[in-house]
Amino acid sequence: MTIETRFGDMEVNEEKVITFTNGILGLEQYKRYILLDHPGTDAVKWLQSVEEPEIALPVTNPSYFYPDYTPKISRENLHNLDIKSPEDAVVLCVVTIPGDTKKITVNLKAPIIINAVKRLADQLIAENPDYNIREPLKLKKDSVDRRCESC
Repeated sequence: MTIETRFGDMEVNEEKVITFTNGILGLEQYKRYILLDHPGTDAVKWLQSVEEPEIALPVTNPSYFYPDYTPKISRENLHNLDIKSPEDAVVLCVVTIPGDTKKITVNLKAPIIINAVKRLADQLIAENPDYNIREPLKLKKDSVDRRCESC
């Protein structure tokens, strides 16, 4: 199928569409998204709305920058996505890119959890009190690139 994006029209496989059960916080009316690569880096992808071309959020696998990131998510929320084990889940976090790129932050408090097999997702609140909505993005020397190959 062809979708209109903020990057121009793109041909995407319908099977790659991710459906949010509740929508993204603040964008609850838009439920269908596709992950797009960002040129020149594996660390950032774009979560592009299939329904609204102007909505494209930069996202990252948080363990690329925070190798010990382990959000505590309620079993009920994971059950709603039909996630039975951690291996079933892909975790992404929204990145905020201000004018001064030295002040880029990542939202560790509200990760996006995706069941990569069923293509279901939701943005959930991590119960960890030490995770923040605007955590400075810092590259760790020992970070590992864990790509979302199934997305």
